Amino acid sequence: MREKLALLIELQKMELAAARISARKKELPVRMNELEEGFKALCAAVDGEKEKLEGLRKRRREKDAQLQSGQDSLKKTRERLFDVKTNKEYQSMLKEIETFEAKNSQIEDEVISLLEELDRFESAVKAREGELAAQRGQYEDQKAKLTEELNSLSGELEACLRKGGEVRNSIPAEILRKYDQIKNAGRGVAVVSVWKEVCDGCHMSIPPQLYNELQKSKALLTCPNCSRIIYWENRNG
Repeated sequence: MREKLALLIELQKMELAAARISARKKELPVRMNELEEGFKALCAAVDGEKEKLEGLRKRRREKDAQLQSGQDSLKKTRERLFDVKTNKEYQSMLKEIETFEAKNSQIEDEVISLLEELDRFESAVKAREGELAAQRGQYEDQKAKLTEELNSLSGELEACLRKGGEVRNSIPAEILRKYDQIKNAGRGVAVVSVWKEVCDGCHMSIPPQLYNELQKSKALLTCPNCSRIIYWENRNG
C-alpha cells in the first residue's frame, strides 16, 4: 500500500504542476497583450507630439512666408515714394508704409514666439523619442522572454500530462476512483501529510489512535475531518 500511496503523491504532484502551468499559460497572453497595449499607447503619444511639432514647424513656415511677403510689399511701397507727385499721395504712401511696418513687426513677434515654442517642443520631443527607444528595447526584451516562457511551458505541460498519465495507469482503479472523488469534491488536494497529529489539509487534529495507526499501518487511511487521504510524514530530519 505504501507503493500505491507514493504513486498517488506523485500523481497529485504532476496534476498540481500541470494546473499551475496551465494557469500560467493563460496568464502569459494577457500579460503580453497588456505589454503590447502599453507600448502602443506610448508610441501613439509620441506620434501625437511629433505631429504637434510638425504643426508648429508648418506655422513657422507660413509666418516666414507672410513676413517675406510683407517685407517685399514694404520695399515696393518705399520705392514708389520717389514717384509720387503730390503731398496727398505722399501722405497716403507714408500711411501705407506705417501699416506694413506695424503688420511686419507683429509677424516678427509671432515668429520669435514660435521659435521659442519650437525650441522647447523640439527638446521635449527629442527626450520622448529617447524614452521611446529605451522602452522599445525593454518591450522587445520582455516580449521575447514571455514568448520563450510560453513555448517552454507547452513542453513542460506536455511532460507533466504524459507523466501523470503513466502514473495513473499504475494505480489500481478503486484507489484511483477514491482519489478522484476527493479531488473533485473541491478540496484542492486529495493526499496530504500529517505531522504531530495535525492534518496538513484541514489543519485540524486527528485522534491519537489514528495517528499511531497511520505511522505503522499499511492501509489507506483518510482524515476524519476533511476525508482526504493522509500519510505520516517524519519531519525530524
